[in-house]
Amino acid sequence: MVPLKSDRLTFLVGLNTGFVTNGMPDHRYVEFYRSRSSPELHCAIVGNVVIPGGTGSNSSTTTISRGQEWTKVTQAISNRGSLPGIQLTTAWHGYVGAKSFRPGATRETIEQMREVVRKLVRTGIRSIFKALDEGSQFAAEAGFRHLQVHAAHGYLFSLLVDYRLNEYSSETLEGLTAWAMKRKAASIETSIRISLRTGDPTFDEEGRNRFHEQVVTLPFDFIDVSSGFYNIDKRLIYPGRSDVLRARRAETVSLAAQYPDRRFIVSGRALLKQEPELPPNVHIGLCRDLIANPDYLTNGSEGCRNSGKCHYFSRGKTHITCPQWVRQKDMWPQKPVLSSSKYPDNPTK
Repeated sequence: MVPLKSDRLTFLVGLNTGFVTNGMPDHRYVEFYRSRSSPELHCAIVGNVVIPGGTGSNSSTTTISRGQEWTKVTQAISNRGSLPGIQLTTAWHGYVGAKSFRPGATRETIEQMREVVRKLVRTGIRSIFKALDEGSQFAAEAGFRHLQVHAAHGYLFSLLVDYRLNEYSSETLEGLTAWAMKRKAASIETSIRISLRTGDPTFDEEGRNRFHEQVVTLPFDFIDVSSGFYNIDKRLIYPGRSDVLRARRAETVSLAAQYPDRRFIVSGRALLKQEPELPPNVHIGLCRDLIANPDYLTNGSEGCRNSGKCHYFSRGKTHITCPQWVRQKDMWPQKPVLSSSKYPDNPTK
């Protein structure tokens, strides 16, 4: 594990754990994020949370609301010394996520996505931003101090923001600008997650630089860089091979070099010693290493071993698992552990 520079921040990037009961985060959800939060982690971003009236990517997603369960999540994270963050998203009615890592028929998938956007037209786009604003208010009330728009992986916001898929993308860019500025005025940190590529080689070479420029220059605090669309090539989202990891890192570094005044988050085994070296405006995003080992930031030798068990939806399961967890049955007992011998409940950040 490479040492972090003092000004380089570390994030637990958004993921869907599947620890859900009746559409709300349960005790396993709270414990998952509590155990991975620490003063070494700037922000823990709870992932794939659906905006009010939106559509989840599968049956194990949560929806943001005024439910007290969300306050339990933010308190669990902040009491351990990390900033509570939330990733807001939606798919669309009829969306079905592929279980295969390379479903095929990519051109057909691209056209289907264009058709989804065409059916929304402008009034639909406005209603989605109204729901995003409402969900953001709920999140802020619950104590989330970092809000992320999930505009990656082929979910709805990634379609709306891309001029290659949405002829009204300029309206989406205006909406995202207004949304980010409203959060900034409320002293809430913001980010947007994007996919560098969809996985369709032909599409990815058509206007990709223009798309990146339009999104990167939006007034978010961070650009969280991922890659791949779920129904085109999931290998880019969950890179396991060393060549895919190197390509993701190199593309992120290249993009960051073009916009040195913007801050980026790189993920994909980001703390392993790799080339190229990260420039100062690129921050660290962790996922699978922290899934495997909640103490990874202090014990970097025990990270992800690429067992693949965390890909629960693709395996036909209902929630995330990992062979490196000591307790296998439902991961935790019915009541979560509320304290830790490693970190106090109220550490000094």
